Amino acid sequence: MDLFWSLFFILGLPHLVEGFICPNDTHCVTSLLVQSAFTMIYPSKGPVYADNGSIYPVNSGEDSVNALNLTNVITVDGWNTTRSLITVNGTMPGPPIFLYQNQTITIIVKNNLINEAVTIHWHGIDQLGWPAMDGVAFVSQCPILPGQSFNYTFKPRFSGTYWYHSHMGNQRDMGLYGAFIVLRRENEIPIPQQHIIQLMEWNHLYNPVTLIKANLTDKLKAANSVLLNGRGEFENNKAPLETFNVDKNETHLFRMIGVGSEDTLLFSVPGLRLIVKETDGYEFIPRIVDRIIIYPAERYDFELDLQYATEGTYDITVHILKDSNMTIREDVIGRGYIKVTNKNSLQTIPLNRDTEVILNCPFQEYPMNPNFTCLPVSELKSKNPGNGFEFDTIGVQRTEETYTHFLNFGFPNSSSSINGRKFIWPTVSALSQPGDLDTSCDGCDAEHSCECHHSLELKSGSEVIMILSNLGTGMAITHPVHMHGHTFEVLKIGFPSVSPNGDLLANEDIQCNATMLNNQSQCNIARWRNTTWDDYKKIPGINLVDPVRKDTIICPYGGYSIIRIRATNPGVWFMHCHIDPHMVSGMALMLNESFEHIDKLLPEGLPTCHGFSGKTPSVMSLPAQAEAQDTSNQSSNNDVTVIVLGVLVGLLSLALIAACVKLIRNQRQHDTGQSLQMQPVSS
Repeated sequence: MDLFWSLFFILGLPHLVEGFICPNDTHCVTSLLVQSAFTMIYPSKGPVYADNGSIYPVNSGEDSVNALNLTNVITVDGWNTTRSLITVNGTMPGPPIFLYQNQTITIIVKNNLINEAVTIHWHGIDQLGWPAMDGVAFVSQCPILPGQSFNYTFKPRFSGTYWYHSHMGNQRDMGLYGAFIVLRRENEIPIPQQHIIQLMEWNHLYNPVTLIKANLTDKLKAANSVLLNGRGEFENNKAPLETFNVDKNETHLFRMIGVGSEDTLLFSVPGLRLIVKETDGYEFIPRIVDRIIIYPAERYDFELDLQYATEGTYDITVHILKDSNMTIREDVIGRGYIKVTNKNSLQTIPLNRDTEVILNCPFQEYPMNPNFTCLPVSELKSKNPGNGFEFDTIGVQRTEETYTHFLNFGFPNSSSSINGRKFIWPTVSALSQPGDLDTSCDGCDAEHSCECHHSLELKSGSEVIMILSNLGTGMAITHPVHMHGHTFEVLKIGFPSVSPNGDLLANEDIQCNATMLNNQSQCNIARWRNTTWDDYKKIPGINLVDPVRKDTIICPYGGYSIIRIRATNPGVWFMHCHIDPHMVSGMALMLNESFEHIDKLLPEGLPTCHGFSGKTPSVMSLPAQAEAQDTSNQSSNNDVTVIVLGVLVGLLSLALIAACVKLIRNQRQHDTGQSLQMQPVSS
């Protein structure tokens, strides 16, 4: 087998980043080192501060007036207080990985952390035939402990923009993420003309665990800044920002990835329009828009419509959208720059427009903003519609069976859950140790929640329709729902309506409970209100001809999304809200798909793990201080009995010892007498 193992400098990125390019070899190998890193620390000079787009050492000295090399510092938003990070190869974002579709790649992940276990998930890769390589702790594998390594080997089948990130708790919010780009074999834009934009919100006051666990006000939990490729600014502190260079005569592709923890972001380049061509790795008929709403985990590929561009620098602006009606936060803006040249002196066309087209709205009309025209993703049309057979695996045949599942994402009784079931993380690898896992959810019913290892069985080869709803008493905000192991067809999105005063009114297509109103129900047993919709092909407005494909879709506040897959990819696949606080708190489940085909797909030597619940021997047990009085008395009596028995045993032991001593002495005396009698008599 032809192997290639190397590192390259990726010159097409805005700042020099050491990444990996897999050439046209059959099998490539690279490695990632998971390690700690720190913000605003220069390796050889210590703490730094930001000013005028550069960084300088805090400590006084002859070098204090000279700007330092930016590539050696993770600046984030320039806040002077150092934050601890978990990174790949010491950078944030981690190094990009480029390879071609249908290449096999082995990525050796070494955990060099001191205290924490880790896994790496290859987001958007369906892992067909490689279910143990999905990288979800306690679902597809046991975590990689400090000092250990794990060799991830798989073969991406489809080109597009993907990414990798930790899937252990919320470590990705601490910097453990990077781009994973699968290139086409033909008609690919040259890598130097490809630009990666990784967007996330940033709180420089508290680490992600503190934000989830500590009792903080909403104001303290809110993001302080927005980062583009790990760079941003706080209150115009002149921290270094990201810059992209393009020429009007060239085609440049921007691969935008939502790597954030929980905030919804609004991306735009004022003065330019965006020609959007792909989402989550799959092409659709291009649409020209002015702004893109991007949720955590989503990806959008676009080119700049440079016919409107003049030579000069354009601002990139990224706003945070808050609440269910997507109000723009004006106090925090993420920024970057695009520098446009015009080497061939091409003509410029004036940009005139009355409204702005906004891609990926969670409603059909933008509340209280008549200048925005919404373009939901459900209105995108696949560029390559087909029957989907290319997504099937050899050995799992399609059947004529269709199964429909209603899954309601929300917070009934303040519990982050799906259908009222709060996901509890296993302590074993669900994929390779299914016999050690109990997936029953006793205690859950139509209007009661429970905690369990929530699992949904998918029958081999069947057509699976899922209605992802956001209704009932747990309705809160729009959820970006990600499915591992699949891309799915987006058949329809049912939106809430918007009142004249901008309020969102929940969609009524779904009946949460036949005996009560939707706003009184947890919506754990949802069904279509119109029973003719039980045949999904009869649902008005459903797209069965050319639906767009995604792996992350919004579940709109007060609405629903209808998606379709085929259960032809054996594995245990995680499905969850990609807002990290929601996921780690229980808004997740496992898809147990075609399980009878899994054994032959698991590599030899896959590690196992489990907890320990053994009991110490009863003779070593100490009486509990908090027991009832009669129990305490019984314990005391038992103690006395033990003491008495101990004394008796001691006395018997002493008597036995004394008897043995006496016997030995008698024997010695007898032996001595015989010896004297045998001595000769002296003359």
